[in-house]
Amino acid sequence: MASTSSDKPSPKKKEPQGIQAGGKTLRSRNKGDQMDLNTANKMKAHQKELQAQKQEDGLGRFANQDGEGSKENGKTFKKFESYKRDHMMPSKTADLRIFIDYKAQSIFLPIYGFAVPFHINTLKNLSKSDEGDFTYLRFNFISPGQVVGKKEDVPFEDPDATFVRSMSFRSSDTQHFSELYRDISELKKAATKALAEMAEMADVVEQDKIVLTKGRVPTLVELFPRPALDGKRVPGSLEIHQNGVRFASPVRPDQKIDVLFNNIKHLFFQPCDSEMIVIIHFHLKAPILVGKKKTKDVQFYREATDVQYDETGNRKRKYRGGDEDEIELEQEERRRRRILNKEFKAFAGQIAAAYDNRFTVDIPFRELGFDGVPVRTQVLLQPTADCLVHLTDPPFFVVTLSEIECVHLERVSFGLKNFDMVIINSDFSKPPIHINSIDVKNLDPIKEFLDSCDICVTEGPLNLNWGQILSTVREDPYLFFQEGGWSFLSGDSDSDSENGSDESASGSDFGDQVDSEEVFEDETSEDEDSSEFDSSDDSDDSDASGSDEDSGEDWDEMEKKAKRADDRRDRGVGSDDEKPKKKASSSKKR
Repeated sequence: MASTSSDKPSPKKKEPQGIQAGGKTLRSRNKGDQMDLNTANKMKAHQKELQAQKQEDGLGRFANQDGEGSKENGKTFKKFESYKRDHMMPSKTADLRIFIDYKAQSIFLPIYGFAVPFHINTLKNLSKSDEGDFTYLRFNFISPGQVVGKKEDVPFEDPDATFVRSMSFRSSDTQHFSELYRDISELKKAATKALAEMAEMADVVEQDKIVLTKGRVPTLVELFPRPALDGKRVPGSLEIHQNGVRFASPVRPDQKIDVLFNNIKHLFFQPCDSEMIVIIHFHLKAPILVGKKKTKDVQFYREATDVQYDETGNRKRKYRGGDEDEIELEQEERRRRRILNKEFKAFAGQIAAAYDNRFTVDIPFRELGFDGVPVRTQVLLQPTADCLVHLTDPPFFVVTLSEIECVHLERVSFGLKNFDMVIINSDFSKPPIHINSIDVKNLDPIKEFLDSCDICVTEGPLNLNWGQILSTVREDPYLFFQEGGWSFLSGDSDSDSENGSDESASGSDFGDQVDSEEVFEDETSEDEDSSEFDSSDDSDDSDASGSDEDSGEDWDEMEKKAKRADDRRDRGVGSDDEKPKKKASSSKKR
């Protein structure tokens, strides 16, 4: 009976669709990692247009600045007040002794019969020394102009004021001064820590209160938050209300996490196809406090796998083998992952719809991901339509593509297996973002992805001092763009790439490069070295002679040796090749 399977038309394989990122369609990786020549030329021309546009935008953006840097980056002199009125001072001032007022965080020092208070934040440091029978305490105070000494650099409202920089006191009571030194040092440490915490929480804004929806609300259960409440992993549910979402846990009903819609900058959904967890991630405009921790990223996840138990009892083993059970477990896990992805994606869509779709649900493109080191460890970085993210493990990494000024690829050189990426923010007050140790095989896909997002990409063989570069840019950004802007990053890249392609195309050029590195002499010595590669006998004879003989005599001897060697070769004598060389060397010695 003839088979009819050949009559059926074979189903056509679906071509991989392009991925949308930055408003453009990207190539899939299974079309080849290496860019063809046509794509490279188009990218090069597009990059030139982007650099010209970036230069023009920079000149227009900073045309009205005076070139002295932004005020927020300038130095400021902080003013501290211990007491508003004289009668608020403690009564111990009549003793004219050094003491500490912990309530006002001030130190009283006796000066010419007066007890003068100094706030602890005006104290730079304190030193103690013992000399003979006395113990000395030296108070060094913060004062402007200590480094430069110019009045125009003094960050104070009255540059002509007189400041006390240091004072020294001595006492024969060593124990009392030791106690003062310990107490003042501890107070200084506590004040410094409080100032650091205050500076860290300066950008934390107080959110509006969430407006709860009465009745039944959309809820996603069995979730775990990141960062965790008080550092402990507790399960809970996420609810959608009128102006935000709220996470609440039955384990700790007094602690909640509220995320308002107007503070959400990006909303991500990461499926669990190749991960152990499924994620809904919020990247916020302004940081909030979760417990006692400040964060700009709030994440809710659920584990995609459960603990499996071996249910293959004796009865089941009697009628079935072990493979069927494993297949069932795999099918059950795939089904569970599909259900989780569908449930979380639908809930993320409901969050976006609750805010009239003013932000969209962004999904990472795993096929375009690459490994790199943004913080401490190597992680998988995945592009999305609007960002470059890593959401699987903390610390999270989120970079908005529209806020990137340009990207520079460092350590791009022939022979190196890894390179680094430096992302420069459009806000020059922010430090650059470094992604290190990226495999060189990802160089072309990364350049193509950034080019498709209309981001300037440059490359170079060295690591640059970005702190100094951005300091120069912040000083006078208009002058920076007048002098060429970021063109210095790609100044030698074209010529380097052309040289690199020429070297890879011809192996003789690589040999010439090795010769040029080993030989640092004049042209005559290079000619002698090239002759050494042509005939090793000539080099041996010239090295052995060491004397300046006529070139005619040398050639005659060489012709006679060659003739004798040919005669021996014709007679079939191959083992006596060394004899004429010995005779020639002995004749030279005579």
